[in-house]
Amino acid sequence: MSTATNELFIFRDVPARAVSELCILAPQVEFRVGVTVFEQGAEADVALLLIDGKLDVEVMSGGVGRPVGQVLPGEIVGEQALFSRGGLRSANVRAAQNSRALLISWDLLEKAGGNPAMVAIERHLLGTLARRIRRTNQAIQKIWKETGDLEAPDQKRRFADRLRGLFGGRQ
Repeated sequence: MSTATNELFIFRDVPARAVSELCILAPQVEFRVGVTVFEQGAEADVALLLIDGKLDVEVMSGGVGRPVGQVLPGEIVGEQALFSRGGLRSANVRAAQNSRALLISWDLLEKAGGNPAMVAIERHLLGTLARRIRRTNQAIQKIWKETGDLEAPDQKRRFADRLRGLFGGRQ
């Protein structure tokens, strides 16, 4: 177990032994700065819990990448893979710094389900999803208000274009 893993805020109330046991089951992966971690459109099969470093997230739309956030130590990225088997990545993720992460898979969720460190990760996942859904809803409401009357065909098109710009998608 690395000291950095044990010091992540999500494990603050978890016994060190439980974190050590989880680290035995969850492979640790490293990414050099600039490396693509996840590619938008690729099959989503695992998530990552970032231990140290920084990852940039961008959504491609019309061949142009739009930055949508960063992943910092203690945060999870790629979590949709844990809820939707066979799904596709919704964004590109690249290492902004040399980074280390724990690989979180379906198998790990099953094997380590009773481990207090895994329970902490699952709670953190739910909070992460709730925050992201809230931010998405706020962004959609803002665009909706700014677009105005959606009965007019040009406004519908403008609204759709702005949503594509926000989330990516075909033009």
